[in-house]
Amino acid sequence: MQNLEKLAIDADLLSIDPGIQNVLDILIKDYQNHAKLNDFGNFLVYKGLKKRLDIRLSLEIMNENRSSFKQDDPIFITGLPRSGTSFLFDLLHAHPSLRSPFTWEIFQAQSIAKTKIETLIKKLRTQVELFSINRLVPQLYDIHPMHYAQPEECQLITAYDLKSISFAYSANLPNYIKFISDSSYESSFRVHQMFLNALSSEADENIWLLKDPCHIAHIEEILNTYPKARFIFLHRNPRFSMPSISNLAFNLRLGYSNHVDPILVGNQMLLYWQDATEKLLNGRELIPKDQMIDLQFNHLIDDPIKITNQIFEKFSIKHDEAFERKLTTRIGTKKLKSKHSYSYEKFFRASGEVENKFVNYISYFDL
Repeated sequence: MQNLEKLAIDADLLSIDPGIQNVLDILIKDYQNHAKLNDFGNFLVYKGLKKRLDIRLSLEIMNENRSSFKQDDPIFITGLPRSGTSFLFDLLHAHPSLRSPFTWEIFQAQSIAKTKIETLIKKLRTQVELFSINRLVPQLYDIHPMHYAQPEECQLITAYDLKSISFAYSANLPNYIKFISDSSYESSFRVHQMFLNALSSEADENIWLLKDPCHIAHIEEILNTYPKARFIFLHRNPRFSMPSISNLAFNLRLGYSNHVDPILVGNQMLLYWQDATEKLLNGRELIPKDQMIDLQFNHLIDDPIKITNQIFEKFSIKHDEAFERKLTTRIGTKKLKSKHSYSYEKFFRASGEVENKFVNYISYFDL
């Protein structure tokens, strides 16, 4: 792990953002003291952190030489993990006026593809990386399938600022989880904005469509960065979402470590997401009423077209019959028929443990 300690210095980031070293130090100490990484896990952590720091530096340099383009009214899909946000994200992304960052764009963000050959190379590299990830975590495809040419969520973008729950999904990082729970994400959304700006141009008229469960905890920072941001909140009872996200983290950690405790995983996910819902309940007061809509998971599954029409009406987004037909076809192929299987008891000892933690959230949204 010693080579990790020079990463921020080697990446030449300290003069741009001195705070990056503090985040890196917390990460490294947790990797050393708590993660119990196997040899392959050590290698992947080093490669992953180095790549993210390199991309962060590239984004800083790229944006020094680029104009700032219009991106002040994006739409953010968010809610507890495993609450249908990915399903809705995929459906809305079919609209021709909505633009989302593709997986290959996030994975290969160190430069802008200017030719078809450069784009092809980036896509191929992403396919190779995804193949390796799925070999490492065979269950991942059933739990959270990723495709190089499909949109992906923002926690992979904020990871360029080293603040992302994705790090704690793949390793036991107790101090890091507490750190990101207590931290401001102002710098992370500055990086987020730089990333979108790198993909934008003066001719763009599309609306950015973005998705991440973590956004429920960072409403204030999002509004500070994107004052006209619009929010789609999906709500599902946490007794279903918490075992599911715990199982995702459990399987990811098995790829990095030979020692994974499911009860510890469940407890960490419970505390992190309970804190996030409390921030949601407080932060939503900052959002103008015409900039947000609340939806129920069950209603989305029962009638996806009705829900998408509600969203378009709320945000004054026009659509035609051709889009309706496209949406109907997509719903037929994307119905939530997950092979993902998990149990409540594997991650939580007592019945009602999850519900007790989320009593305020459950009561507020009548779940």
